[in-house]
Amino acid sequence: MDLQALASTHGEFYAPAFALRIGVADLVRDLLIPVSQVEADLELGKTGAFSFTVADAYDIEHGGFVTGTGRPLLPLLDFGTEIDLCMGYGDAGGLPAVISGVVTSLSTSFPDGGMPELVVEGRDHSFPLTNGKNSRAWTKARDSDAVAEIAGYYNLAANIEPTSEQHEQIEQNQESDFEFLLKLAKRNKFELFVDELRALHFHRPGYDRADVVRLDWGKGLLSFKPEANLGGQVSLVEVRGWDPRRKETILGTARAGEESGAGGGSRSAGERINAFVRDPSKQPALRLRQPVFTQSEANQRAKALLNERAENFLTGDAESIGLPEIRPDRNVLLGNLGRPFSKTYYVQQATHKIDANGYRTRFKVKETRL
Repeated sequence: MDLQALASTHGEFYAPAFALRIGVADLVRDLLIPVSQVEADLELGKTGAFSFTVADAYDIEHGGFVTGTGRPLLPLLDFGTEIDLCMGYGDAGGLPAVISGVVTSLSTSFPDGGMPELVVEGRDHSFPLTNGKNSRAWTKARDSDAVAEIAGYYNLAANIEPTSEQHEQIEQNQESDFEFLLKLAKRNKFELFVDELRALHFHRPGYDRADVVRLDWGKGLLSFKPEANLGGQVSLVEVRGWDPRRKETILGTARAGEESGAGGGSRSAGERINAFVRDPSKQPALRLRQPVFTQSEANQRAKALLNERAENFLTGDAESIGLPEIRPDRNVLLGNLGRPFSKTYYVQQATHKIDANGYRTRFKVKETRL
């Protein structure tokens, strides 16, 4: 979608607005709590975070933070309180939720001059998965089966893509549930995150989805800092495992040119390193021993590792006008950057912030369509 089409949806990007909802109540409009800034940080493979600052809400006479209606404020923001942070433009009542989560931190300071401010921080609904350590096992199961069971345990909706490989045993060994799910995601080259609708995502990256917006430098795209770096690129990945039935070594391989999205007239990152180091005996390789038990699993792991390296060849940091559409696991088209850098990128992280300076979105991207 081009920026002009989004402008008509967002009131030409005038009047940035936000809402902080606890149930059906809006902290700012219903409870008259003065909030000076809000921020949401969303990143693949990590717990999403939000924060907001309450200013001028301290009642010296009563010695505590209060709402505009005189109610004590801290009990409303107790740990575990569920909050939806909505951001956009115009009428706050119809804004989309950028993040939904629970309060996990409260902090303040009492300065020598001026009034104290209250900073409220929280995490999305993947936060409970990060607490504690667990050990358990699944027999004759797929990775997606284990993920579905854990999602159900935490009452999360699930957007889970079935994995094909059935393992004799899947083990979780003294890991938090989030660490364990992230390990499964990485070995399948899947993304892992919990969205604003409390749905756990475990699936292939959305590289082939349509771009959510086109941003040109000077027209919506405020800044962009790309970096193309051959450091860490390899020509070959080998993953060695052991077949307990046949009592023999398993060797999975993936070579430059086999990356996802390779072809189409441009060289992959691995092919670029091959051109740089022409002697095959000296071309860089990544050789690992991993707990793989079938040939297909070893090949899959090798290709996932090769893709992971290749996708870090061209990355970038960008800042745009505030756009709630820019979120992880989505694609954006960045233009007016010259031939090497004007292309579609995949969003890995997005930070949305509204303060006295307006609404801005900062995001990190990587190239995936070679």
